[in-house]
Amino acid sequence: MLTRRRVLVALGCVLLAAVLFTAWQAWQVQRDLRSAEASVDDLTVAVRDGDESARDRAIADLQDASTSAADRTDGLWWAGLTKLPFVGDDVRGVRALSSSLEVMANDGISPLAVTIDDLDRLSVDGRVDVGVVEGLQGPVSDAEAAFQKAAAEVDGIDSEGFVGALRPRFDDYVDRVDEAAGALAAADTATAVLPAMVGVDGPRDYLLLFQNNAEIRATGGMPGAWAQIHAENGKLEMVKQGTALDFPMAQRPVLPLSAEEVAVYGQEIGTYFQDPGFTPDFPRAAELWRAHWNAKFPSVPIDGVLSLDPVAMSYLLEGTGPVEVGAVTLTSDNLVDELLNKPYRELDVQAQDALFEDAAGAIFDRLTRKPPSPVDMVRGLNRAATERRFLIASFDEAVTSELEGSAIQGRLAGDEGSTPHIDIGVNDATGSKMSYYLRYWADSRATSCAEGRQSVSGSMSLSQAIAPGEAAKLPASVTGGGTYGTEPGTQLTFIRIYGPHGGTIDELKVDGKRQVLDEQSIDGRPVVVLAISIATRDDVVISWSMTSGPGQTGAGKVGLTPGIQAGSKDFTFASAC
Repeated sequence: MLTRRRVLVALGCVLLAAVLFTAWQAWQVQRDLRSAEASVDDLTVAVRDGDESARDRAIADLQDASTSAADRTDGLWWAGLTKLPFVGDDVRGVRALSSSLEVMANDGISPLAVTIDDLDRLSVDGRVDVGVVEGLQGPVSDAEAAFQKAAAEVDGIDSEGFVGALRPRFDDYVDRVDEAAGALAAADTATAVLPAMVGVDGPRDYLLLFQNNAEIRATGGMPGAWAQIHAENGKLEMVKQGTALDFPMAQRPVLPLSAEEVAVYGQEIGTYFQDPGFTPDFPRAAELWRAHWNAKFPSVPIDGVLSLDPVAMSYLLEGTGPVEVGAVTLTSDNLVDELLNKPYRELDVQAQDALFEDAAGAIFDRLTRKPPSPVDMVRGLNRAATERRFLIASFDEAVTSELEGSAIQGRLAGDEGSTPHIDIGVNDATGSKMSYYLRYWADSRATSCAEGRQSVSGSMSLSQAIAPGEAAKLPASVTGGGTYGTEPGTQLTFIRIYGPHGGTIDELKVDGKRQVLDEQSIDGRPVVVLAISIATRDDVVISWSMTSGPGQTGAGKVGLTPGIQAGSKDFTFASAC
């Protein structure tokens, strides 16, 4: 006889069975994901050690674990669990992570495994093997597509309500897969342009600039040292070196400047070889550097301008190993200090120039020979490009087209549809190497959205990482000696803040004091210029409010000059629409 009690007992048994089944499935999925995490660690070690058999085992284990997790979380049962209160968002997160991981492991990792072995043959005895580059194009493109798909599975999922350890693990995974997808996009571009750039279709010559972050410019640093790189049939040679002083001040701008450029940057951007980097737009700066080059070396036309800063060079040394330069051993840990601070405190100008020239030649030689760890070298190169510390401006239209939109191009954003861009260029105005002690960061957020425009507020803090008394005791080669009117130990910086294309900069404050705005414009973007004096460890705080251009209702992007500290200062902020 069917009674109420029996019905309740039956329902209770069904519910208990469902709970136990779900708990069992969840435990198995957790086990799969932990196994996948361990396989990733094993894979990292195997790649670093060059252990091919261990690498293949780790890939197989990763694929098995990720496929198992994806299979378990697929189907109607787990789809139904996403509808439950309290735990539904966690289930959605686990499903998305498992699906993303399967795509990455099965469609992304396998093509990359093929490329790792080829990296050892990429550059040997100063020659890039173009056949290897061309062989990488297909696998890298396939892997990039897979990682983009894997990233799309998890991007946009809000982890705010995830319980326990799931949230940090999920967020870490999203960051890693996004970073990998970006790196592969850069690698895909690199394999497309590298054959032409290394002279397969004919000889190429490039101006390589070493931007000195200790005297900061919006593109990274003052180009104190330079080299001419000749490329032909994959062979790379550093055929000439020098310093910025090789290029005398021009009596008039080396190229015509627009009225906007003169108003924002002054004539100096076109008359001094040291100053095209006043603009954060690297392609435009490169045009000016080429004009300086043509005036000095008219018989050797260049096909592009390349730029590295010492922080980028430190990343590359993680793959090349230490480099001996005279009595100095440069490593990834000490290179920045050994090149950007000690020489100015301990050496005269002639010895400084000799050190920089020898260091550039030694590092270039190591990079173009067979490096001990090509994987680490490529990783360092990608990191440098992502942080806009390694920049390329090509005067070949086909190469430029391939580079368009990539971080390595260093172009100042224009109208990009729904994306509001804010950029901040930092420039030394002290004539010193005090930027070695400069520390800064920025923040920004959208506060409201109305009629297709966003209101955005933000701030920037700047300080000096040395006590005033210590700073005043530094030699004139570091402080500038007051040559341009700034008291030794203090540094003066020009901060140029670029608002969104078609938008406005509505209010600006320095340490809470409202500033009178002298708003200029560059290619449809509002710009204000501030002269900021920094003498202590205390923060000088710039704050602003802006209005985006019409239709800019998406997430925003902020670009900030890369400085002496490793890492990127660029960031995004969420839309208020």
